[in-house]
Amino acid sequence: MEIDPNQKDIFIEKNFFSNDIPVEERTAVFNSLFFHYKENWKSSFGLMLILSIGIASLGLSENSTAAIIGAMIIAPLGHPIVALGGAIALGWRKQSFRMFGIIIIGTFISIILAYLVGLTLTDVTTNEQILIRTSPDLRDLGIAIFAGTAGAYGYYRSEFSTVLSGVAISVALVPPLCVSGLMIEEGHYILAKASFLLFATNFVGITFSTILVFFLLGLRQKHNRKWFYTGTIIVILTGASIIIPLALNFNSFNSAALFQSSIYAKTSKVLDLSKDSPVIKDISIQGGAAIIVINPFPKNSEDINRLTTELERSTGLQIFLQSADKQ
Repeated sequence: MEIDPNQKDIFIEKNFFSNDIPVEERTAVFNSLFFHYKENWKSSFGLMLILSIGIASLGLSENSTAAIIGAMIIAPLGHPIVALGGAIALGWRKQSFRMFGIIIIGTFISIILAYLVGLTLTDVTTNEQILIRTSPDLRDLGIAIFAGTAGAYGYYRSEFSTVLSGVAISVALVPPLCVSGLMIEEGHYILAKASFLLFATNFVGITFSTILVFFLLGLRQKHNRKWFYTGTIIVILTGASIIIPLALNFNSFNSAALFQSSIYAKTSKVLDLSKDSPVIKDISIQGGAAIIVINPFPKNSEDINRLTTELERSTGLQIFLQSADKQ
């Protein structure tokens, strides 16, 4: 049975929500949360997503903080993520899969369009705004959980709806996906994977905190709790699967000197075994990338590509080689 909340069927909503919450508040939350019942939502959602992708991709390419913040604010991808958490809290399996489907489609569209934007640009330099989105750690998961909590409460209490813009800025969703698309186009797959990990971290953190907030606020069914438990366990297990890479990144941050020494040692070992045995002049680690200045520099592109591949395999970072003569 399809349920249209815009008809304000109070009897049905009493079956979906706890009676501890006034009917008027339950109706308002229901209507704003499950936006896909509104007419022409697809065109509005699609337009805002495309616009945010364009702004984010171009902003990333020119290292523009202002443009990226603007893209965060107008990006609509956070809404279905909060709705997914709400659907799980309600034990509403069908709507959970609908929201998840919207998120998956939006994710692929973001990566593909960013890739296409990258094709139109002559060269996308791995600048600061790109690199800071390629080394997520446990702090990012914490930010996503706190921001998701604020976002869920903002949907529940209309007087706090202004926090939603702040949530959008705190937890970026479209920019990391655009970084993935741009880096795939450039062939920097390590950075693409790292930026997608940031998106996954934010996605899991927001979903989990939304489930928790709506459950504690009483927005839950009193019957048929099976999907609530199943969905919550799936979210927790998904979160557990990304804890290890986030913890490793956090450990690297806390022991930056040791980490840089480790990368230096691994790089030296590879260079010693390579043609002409280049010497390291400088190493700069930014996010998930390392800029390594060497001398002598390989003379042909085949040697450069081979050395870069060996260093990436050894260090686990995206490697950019530079000649000491160009310093």
